[in-house]
Amino acid sequence: MKLLVVVITAVAVSVAFWNGLAPGVDVEQRATITDGPVRTSYVVDGTRRRFSDEGRPTDTLKIHSATRWLNSDQTALGGIQYVTDGNSGEIWDIRASDGVFFEDINELALTNGVVIDEHAQEARMTTQAMRLLMDQKLATGEHKVVLTGRGSRTTGSAFRVDLRTNKATLIGDVQTNYE
Repeated sequence: MKLLVVVITAVAVSVAFWNGLAPGVDVEQRATITDGPVRTSYVVDGTRRRFSDEGRPTDTLKIHSATRWLNSDQTALGGIQYVTDGNSGEIWDIRASDGVFFEDINELALTNGVVIDEHAQEARMTTQAMRLLMDQKLATGEHKVVLTGRGSRTTGSAFRVDLRTNKATLIGDVQTNYE
């Protein structure tokens, strides 16, 4: 019995001594939220595919990175590639370095150099920035645009591309050079 009392006393003294050496911890401590933006989600190397009612893929959005901030309806994207097809089987491949995704309206605002390729006609459009309305399959831009195709180069100050009907319209100061 004396041995049990000695062991219990030794353990109690050891615990008290150990707690005396350990730094104090405030269990009520909470993380401080600063005035800066707070990241609510982050994705690296993501792919989003949408399908028709018949189960056929309609478009694919690939991104290198995505960041969504607290109290924001926008997601900042990096390394963007959007691929969709037109009504007659055209394949549109749209790429940009940066952009913003508006999920509620399914729209992309692409920036930092945008390239639009239509593979069947071997056509390429380049511009600094554009908006892509994914539900309507419509791309619009109000920046200088260059359209190159088989044997021609056309420039304009704005554009509109209907990805469903394969129709591109260049607007303002349009000039075409043939090779």
